[in-house]
Amino acid sequence: MITIQQEALAAALSAVNRASLKSTLMAAFALVRLDASPEGNLCLSCFNGETAARAIASCACTEGLSVHVDAQTLKAVTETLSGEVHLVVEGNALHLENGSNRTHLNLVDETIPIIGTESVQPLASLPGHLLRSLGRAILFASTDEVRLPLNILHLAFSKAEATARAADGYTAARVVEQVNGPQEEQSLALPVSFARLLVGLVEDEDTVQVQTSGPNHFLFEITNDGKAKHLTLATVTAAGNFPAEQVEQLITDARKSTQAHLSIRKHSLAQIVRMVSAMNTQSTFLKACGGVVKVASAETEVGQARSLLEGTASGQDGHVWLSAAFLKRAADSCKAEIAIHITDEKKPILFEEGNFTALLMPLSIELSKDTFSDEDAAIPLDLPEMVVPA
Repeated sequence: MITIQQEALAAALSAVNRASLKSTLMAAFALVRLDASPEGNLCLSCFNGETAARAIASCACTEGLSVHVDAQTLKAVTETLSGEVHLVVEGNALHLENGSNRTHLNLVDETIPIIGTESVQPLASLPGHLLRSLGRAILFASTDEVRLPLNILHLAFSKAEATARAADGYTAARVVEQVNGPQEEQSLALPVSFARLLVGLVEDEDTVQVQTSGPNHFLFEITNDGKAKHLTLATVTAAGNFPAEQVEQLITDARKSTQAHLSIRKHSLAQIVRMVSAMNTQSTFLKACGGVVKVASAETEVGQARSLLEGTASGQDGHVWLSAAFLKRAADSCKAEIAIHITDEKKPILFEEGNFTALLMPLSIELSKDTFSDEDAAIPLDLPEMVVPA
């Protein structure tokens, strides 16, 4: 018999179940494997074809246990219980006993990969809040299956730094954090779905150990003694060469060719996005003029919004059309005051805030017009194509 507290079982299931997947082709992807040992650990494992997850919870164990059951069903049942839960295998079923509650789940004869049997090599160690900070680049990763080399979060570790990069062909981002890294530099390309899951499961107070178990095989061990948290995620890194050097060169070029420098508060940039969205358009006009920062939406049948932003402008006067969706990525990723470098209407616009850097390609609007130069000037209604770097 296995005896475990409902809260511990529910927390472990909640974490690993995010790596389970209902599939008509692969029934094993919908399963959770439970392994218990007399040492007092219950291991719960899930696998969805890309990500393997394992959570370890403390329990009282009188005999060993190794079974597979439907992951979502076990989670749903566990959430209805409270206090001590007893797990017992009888015949072809796993019985859950809790007070007057008696539930059984049929065992499934399948096999899924589990974490814990491989030999691992430490790569880097960092607190949870730094991993979450690196994860801000995920918003800029491509989700277009045609652009597989960009469907990743690119992580590069050196002895003292970790650098996260992502790009989708129209935007790119870089985040740099100080970490305890390897003696020799190493980079890995995490599938973007795995990266989102990883960042979503890490809390600021956690400790994250990055490990490798062989070529292209990486594990992230997430622990928090105060919360009895012990979770491990593993994946195989993506194929393809991420254009890290090109992203760095674009950042350098944008900084060198800056014509107008804007300094804007984060909440003010967020207001830009909401304002443009309210006008049912994604076209956003940003202008630096005489030390003042102005913004406007494209004019639609709903109307048009104009505003003076909380911020300052220096250097030459300049303006640019940007996508509100791109601006939202930058606003959501930044924490404080944002520096915006405008080059010209066809080159990347550079956003910087602390250790975060982003590139946004401007919109290419034929016969673009300064919306602040003439109050009655018409603005094209159609959202134009993006300008793509040469």
